[in-house]
Amino acid sequence: MTAPTDRNHLAFDDTGGSGRLVVMLPGAGDVRSEYRFMIDTLAAAGFRVVNADLPGHGESAPAERYTVADTAAAIGDLIATIDAGPAAVVATSFAPAAAVWAAAERPETIDAIVAISPHLHEDTSVKGRLSSASIRMLLRGPWAGSLWTKLYTGWYKKSPPSDLDAETAKLRDMLAQPSGRRAVRKTLTAGRDGVTERIERIELPTLTVFGSADDHFTDPVATANETATELSGEHMVVDGAGHYPHVEQPEAVASAIVSFLQRTA
Repeated sequence: MTAPTDRNHLAFDDTGGSGRLVVMLPGAGDVRSEYRFMIDTLAAAGFRVVNADLPGHGESAPAERYTVADTAAAIGDLIATIDAGPAAVVATSFAPAAAVWAAAERPETIDAIVAISPHLHEDTSVKGRLSSASIRMLLRGPWAGSLWTKLYTGWYKKSPPSDLDAETAKLRDMLAQPSGRRAVRKTLTAGRDGVTERIERIELPTLTVFGSADDHFTDPVATANETATELSGEHMVVDGAGHYPHVEQPEAVASAIVSFLQRTA
């Protein structure tokens, strides 16, 4: 199913029903099946789950721009189109920054955020700038899929899923297309100017989830505490997991999300 928006089209799956709306958004460079192990649990708990691809990713249409603001607009438009909101948004890596932006700009669309391994702020260190430059260069040619999936598989630290090969095949297919490479490249390197200001403007329940072995962060446990404080919310740390704790330990993370959503209904 595809929802039309003003700026692009987001492809999504919808469990239907009349329960509280939960919109799930994967990280940059990933597709909506990232949440494959949790959807049934949330739906069984009574939630209506909409699982969407980011702009230009997976089956979503390419976008003109891939800034945090433009992705936030697409999220808001999707929720408005479904017309069953406000929604609790579950988002990974890049996507929580866009969810925060959407919640600040269109508060009627979002009433809770679950931020998994969130990159809310730009890494302005020399290492961060070099990483962004490398992404812009390396994700341009036909080799991009192989390079990206090699990085991607290394972000599962304790319990890689048994179907990881099938999932990485989807990512290679996406990056085989110039439009897919552009979407991933631009989304991964999108600036975060304005995110801090919008964090200060939102007042809604938040749950932050980190893996204790997430090498995207120098100290993921400390970052989990800091992020929860910044978002004025709760947090959980999944022992031994990497950047995708909800894929490595889906039962524990899904249970925590269900509990959080039930308490904040």
